[in-house]
Amino acid sequence: MNKLLYEGNMNLASEAKELVLVLNDIVAGLESYNKDSRQEYTSKMAARLKPLVSSFENFVIVEKSKESAKLQLDEIKELMHNVNGAATKGEIDFVSGNILNKYWELSTIFQETRFSHEKL
Repeated sequence: MNKLLYEGNMNLASEAKELVLVLNDIVAGLESYNKDSRQEYTSKMAARLKPLVSSFENFVIVEKSKESAKLQLDEIKELMHNVNGAATKGEIDFVSGNILNKYWELSTIFQETRFSHEKL
């Protein structure tokens, strides 16, 4: 996993940037999975997820569009349920540490009231 650069005083922008890092780590884990017959599945999942993550990253870092980032994350969440399900059932083991847990912790940042008045 990438070293998380946004520690300390967490705000919406820093947590969104951390989520970008986490999502990129998940995509990289799916892309590099080569342990068994599920490699085709993980490659396809990575191919579906990667452009969504790239778009999310653009909304967070370049455009700083909270609403667009939130909508993009909603699309990402749909795919992440599949990824998480396969990982939880032990069908695929593609990431180290608690990267999926960190994703789920951060995935609610646009719904949290503590960030409701913050901009990216």
